Amino acid sequence: MSTFPTTKLWAAIAAAASLTLVSPSLAEYPDRPIRVVVPYGPGGVDLQMRAMVPALSKLLGQQVFVENRDGGGATIGTMAVKNAPADGYTLLFTGTSALAVVPQMVKDVAYSADDFSPIGNVTGTPLAIAVRANAPYRTLEELLAFAKANPGKINMGSSGSGTTTHMVGEAFQMEAGVEFTHIPYKGVGAAVQAVMGGFADIVFGVPGAIAPQERAGKLRVLATMGPQRNNFFPDAPTLVEKGIDKTEVTKFGLFAPRATPAAVQQKLVRAVEQVVRSQEFDDTMRKGYTNALYLSPDELAAAVKEEYDYWKKMLQSPRFDSVMNR
Repeated sequence: MSTFPTTKLWAAIAAAASLTLVSPSLAEYPDRPIRVVVPYGPGGVDLQMRAMVPALSKLLGQQVFVENRDGGGATIGTMAVKNAPADGYTLLFTGTSALAVVPQMVKDVAYSADDFSPIGNVTGTPLAIAVRANAPYRTLEELLAFAKANPGKINMGSSGSGTTTHMVGEAFQMEAGVEFTHIPYKGVGAAVQAVMGGFADIVFGVPGAIAPQERAGKLRVLATMGPQRNNFFPDAPTLVEKGIDKTEVTKFGLFAPRATPAAVQQKLVRAVEQVVRSQEFDDTMRKGYTNALYLSPDELAAAVKEEYDYWKKMLQSPRFDSVMNR
């Protein structure tokens, strides 16, 4: 009797055995809590991720928890995730700018977007341009006319040198052909307060920071920076409508270390998509003047690349010398 079938049988058994040594961790993922690092301080961006936690934990069958690791312009928390084991138990929730812009601006940053695998985008909210309610310029056209007639006399408050609110304001000046005087503050909330108090004249910020004061009659929104009108400020025109080719939609998404197994990534992708596309999450975000915006991993990667390419060109301008290589 030939032993060939028996040889094949043992080979098949050995192959199956080798698979069982590899696959259980993937098949059972997750089998312990999942940590999501947010590289910003508490009470801001982390609230978006925290709003996802209950539904995401239920779908994955394990507790998801958020850890704030701020500092270094988002670099400290980002590096912590890059250096974590690529097993799906440490993830990064961050703005696309932290991966697309910060590595181009901050000296000796030891990471790039290539070190992370996109899981899915969660929110995307166009910035708004606001001034005091009693400012002498009631429209964007009036603001630009005043700025051109009085170079440097409009004080632009921002959440800090090199932050999104600062960089976008500088890009706006380049596109509109005007000059403001930049005044950095510690956070967008402080910049908004400065505008209301008369210490600054204009601020570029997310609706969550501006809308409550606009609703209270303390700020006026002159324009928004999305490709279409902002649902939180439907009467305000977009910059594109006014002939200024500048859009800025702040996107925040979930990323994993690059070497995370594909099967683990796919479980996370499916869960994130289901949560972000849910009506409950959308309603929760809208209450905080934020828009839920799901983008697939490929779409999120493309968004990061587009932002990287835009700022690579813009940062060649001497206007940004003061914030480069900090």
